[in-house]
Amino acid sequence: MNQEQFYEESIRQYAARTPKSKEAYALAREYLAGGETRSIAYHRPYPLTVRRAEGCRLYDVDGNEYVDFLGNYTSLIHGHAHPEITKRIVEAVSVGTACPAGIEDQVELGRILCERVPGIERIRFCNSGTEATMFAVRAARAFKRRDGIIKMEGGYHGTADFAEFSIAPPVDPKVKRTVFEPVPESFGIPVNAGRDLFIAPFNDLDEVENILKKHHPEIAGIIVEPVLGALGVIPPAPGYLEGLRRLADTYDVLLIFDEVQTLRVHYGGAQSKYGVTPDLTAVAKIIGGGLPVGGIGGKAEVMSVFDPLKKEHLSQSGTFNGNRATMAAGIASMELLDRGAIDRLERLSERLEAGMVKAIADNAIPATVTRVGSLLNLHFTAEKPHDYQSVLNPHFDKLPLYHLEMLRRGYFLAVRGTWALSTVMSEKEIDGAVAAFGEVMEEMRPLF
Repeated sequence: MNQEQFYEESIRQYAARTPKSKEAYALAREYLAGGETRSIAYHRPYPLTVRRAEGCRLYDVDGNEYVDFLGNYTSLIHGHAHPEITKRIVEAVSVGTACPAGIEDQVELGRILCERVPGIERIRFCNSGTEATMFAVRAARAFKRRDGIIKMEGGYHGTADFAEFSIAPPVDPKVKRTVFEPVPESFGIPVNAGRDLFIAPFNDLDEVENILKKHHPEIAGIIVEPVLGALGVIPPAPGYLEGLRRLADTYDVLLIFDEVQTLRVHYGGAQSKYGVTPDLTAVAKIIGGGLPVGGIGGKAEVMSVFDPLKKEHLSQSGTFNGNRATMAAGIASMELLDRGAIDRLERLSERLEAGMVKAIADNAIPATVTRVGSLLNLHFTAEKPHDYQSVLNPHFDKLPLYHLEMLRRGYFLAVRGTWALSTVMSEKEIDGAVAAFGEVMEEMRPLF
């Protein structure tokens, strides 16, 4: 059986298992453009429709159960409907969902984050990671009075126009490049929105310095995910983040960490794990306890650009910024994610990684696993990738098949191969996932 036949058979079995999800998707297409409301949720032949979720499990409209190893794309670090978080949300909404003024819970969540994350001395809240990175970049531009931003190829910073460049540009993986132009991610992104962007490969300090040498008078900051997330949990090379900090200081630009995903990898985020403190930090996902959230934090001097007591200040508003339900859920989420919880997630993640690596070796599959904290990713390449170009490989198109086969076995992952653990998991869920992964690798072995 060749790969196309294998995929068609996998689709057939998936469809036989999920007929009501198929019907639900057909109905959704009558009212929702494309049949869904966030592009990342779609996969062939159609996405599941989930009826309920609890703990680390999802239940679809056909009654199938899945162990959720994605957690709404890494945001649900305590699983679904956690009783303490749910209790806090109910208490919060009973006294009003949102107010046109400040509330005490905003200050409390702000205090928790300022005391926990080295680079956050002051913070402001918003409603998404997209807003968080957008305002972090805007703050850098306002503080430095310059427009240029250096962004890493393959880095994902949300869906603002400035960020939708060079996330997955067309590249020949066999050709070494020396030019990195901003490439719009899709139709509808104005080319001019990338006019002030400079693109560098992840883990390449030389290219960042080349850009700074030529253009530092026009550059406000460098934005980077300390660990590339959407690209597949690609960790920084030793010395890379320290090198960015040095270059930012040398050329008088700000260093911005996008910790929307990576705040979970250590008690104080990736910046604490790697010992590098940025000037600005964008956070989201886990700080909202499962509700929409974002935050822009940084050094007090830089964050002063938002101070309304200044004659010239940066305005940042949003109807639901710091709403009561999100703040209450966020406080509960961060309190639950103590050092003990982080350590336990690390142990479970190590166990999962070891099981996956063994299954890969047992079946002689050209694949590898990247992991940082409780985030993991499978890559169908024998060498661990270190940047965007090295992620691309001849077996890249097997990821959707692998995803579908894991779904059929009751394990919910990202199509791109990402796993995200939650604190409500135990060794039972890990060992079950390893067994299912081993079955999938064995079945896929003839395709390599």
